[in-house]
Amino acid sequence: VLRQGETERGAMYEQAVAALGPRAAGILATQVRWKASLELFPQRIESLSGESPDPNTRTLPLIETYSAVMERLKSDYYGRKAVNEKELTYDCIRGTLHALGDPFTRFMDPESYKKMAEENKGDFTGIGAQLDTNKNGEVYVKEPLPDTPAMKAGVKANDVIIAVDNKPIKHLDIEEVVKLIRGPTNTKVKLTLSRPGAKKLIEKVIVRQLVHYRMVIHRMADEKAKIGYVRLYQFNEQSDEQLDLALTALEKQQIRGLVLDLRGNPGGLLNVAVAVGSRFLENGPVVIIQERGGQKAMLNVDRNKHNHKRYPLAVLVDKQSASASEIVSGAIKDDKTGTLVGVTTFGKGRVQTILPLQDGSAVAITTAKYLTPDGTDIHKRGIEPDLKVEAAENLDPTDPSTDNQLAAAVDVVKVKLGILPKSALQKWERPQTAAARSD
Repeated sequence: VLRQGETERGAMYEQAVAALGPRAAGILATQVRWKASLELFPQRIESLSGESPDPNTRTLPLIETYSAVMERLKSDYYGRKAVNEKELTYDCIRGTLHALGDPFTRFMDPESYKKMAEENKGDFTGIGAQLDTNKNGEVYVKEPLPDTPAMKAGVKANDVIIAVDNKPIKHLDIEEVVKLIRGPTNTKVKLTLSRPGAKKLIEKVIVRQLVHYRMVIHRMADEKAKIGYVRLYQFNEQSDEQLDLALTALEKQQIRGLVLDLRGNPGGLLNVAVAVGSRFLENGPVVIIQERGGQKAMLNVDRNKHNHKRYPLAVLVDKQSASASEIVSGAIKDDKTGTLVGVTTFGKGRVQTILPLQDGSAVAITTAKYLTPDGTDIHKRGIEPDLKVEAAENLDPTDPSTDNQLAAAVDVVKVKLGILPKSALQKWERPQTAAARSD
């Protein structure tokens, strides 16, 4: 129960604690006591305000303990930084979730939750570039998305971001850089970039626009052999519909085989993963969901998605293919519907449920794990490809001439079609360079 006069902040916190259960509440209580003793032990207590209560006579409910501390901070705290109830509450929730040791159970402030919701719907305001962090800790452009302000401005894959609006970003994490780049529609942002091979820094002034995120791109991977190519960037609300349109367009070009590219795809919505998987599987489960009580539910193929032929198939995966990408690729591998090409996937086999809170923030809580149709738990292990092919050092996802993994996938489909002998795949089983790429 809340004390009379408790703010919305307390109600929001109670929602989060209730959702997490008594174990997390106990962890938080322990943290509060441990931190207090740690901070007071090396110092002299100069004054005491009233008598200390006897812990054996009364135990405050957790929310009242938290509220009592917050009220005392507001009335008595003396320091350089003013007490901000909302930020302290957010930090307290983050601390609770961090104590669980699960990086996927997380708190999202209103801005972060809004961003996630926009990405799930497929529309957001920004420049349209996928960012990542390289081995040197630098934030770089993994890929400018098709038909976006970033691509139209000439931003290229592997451009390292040095500054945003003249503000150096060297010590910022990727989420902070994203916040700097995003902003209101029709406003400008200046990126200072370091491009591999360029002697001078490059500056690009880009007008932020409402980006209609194209989840799927398609083209012919091999015109002569009639092998189509489909790349799926993410599993959001528009993904399955766009995939359907892409397959229809490729069928009009009379494809005989297909490469599905899930590289760099971080996942997304579970129901969309089932829909996409249903387009490649004949029957049976796409994924098995196991809840914490041990109950299992099979999410089976949706036969309404069988409006296209099934072609000889290769699936491209890499270490950033995660979650929903692993659901689809794992189902295809178990069913032997297609051949996985690339490197071991990320290894995220857990399902999160989003709990929206009253102030526009939200908590993502791990509520189940998933298994591939054969019952394999891929969490922290990933999925091994059938044909392991490391990416060439100069691989640019927007330039097929540098993409040795795609070339290997095309050869796999050619073997399935009888165009090449199986021995043609042996060359891909050794470390690759750009020069080793198949024509």
